[in-house]
Amino acid sequence: MQYIYDAEGRKTGVIVSIDLWDAISAGKSVNKQSGVGSTDPRKYRGIYRNLKVDLKAEIRSLRDEWDRI
Repeated sequence: MQYIYDAEGRKTGVIVSIDLWDAISAGKSVNKQSGVGSTDPRKYRGIYRNLKVDLKAEIRSLRDEWDRI
């Protein structure tokens, strides 16, 4: 999946693979064994908490890469 962010860094949309979309549309369970979907995101909550990184600055620099092309 790829998230789409607005200028303020808020998630505004998502791009999903066609396999995932088909599985969701068909009402199938989405899990790791089927090769579709992702792991439980809750286990990654707070992984950046102890890093000395300015996430807003990182996001801005990543956005600037699009303007440099």
